[in-house]
Amino acid sequence: MNRIWVGMFTVTAPKGNQLLEGDAGACVWIAAQAEDAAKLRTRVNFALGELGLAVVEEEYLQEVIDEDSLSEAVAALIPQARIDVESVVCGTWHKFKFHDA
Repeated sequence: MNRIWVGMFTVTAPKGNQLLEGDAGACVWIAAQAEDAAKLRTRVNFALGELGLAVVEEEYLQEVIDEDSLSEAVAALIPQARIDVESVVCGTWHKFKFHDA
């Protein structure tokens, strides 16, 4: 089993994207097994690309060393990420209607 990594990803999509229900984009915490931050980025970009989403920013990428240091919402993603090496586990989607100018 690879190590678990987490990060906050900001995504955007065309207006017709069903997942975002017409909103301009969203921020979401994601957890997955990965060797390093670069592998996490690659896995997330691929998984979200399959959903018609484009990653425009990533923040707070970190290997999970101490689950107690994570927020409760982010820590809740870890068990599923541990179970399935192929999974990219998404938390709550925080959608936004407009892009900043």
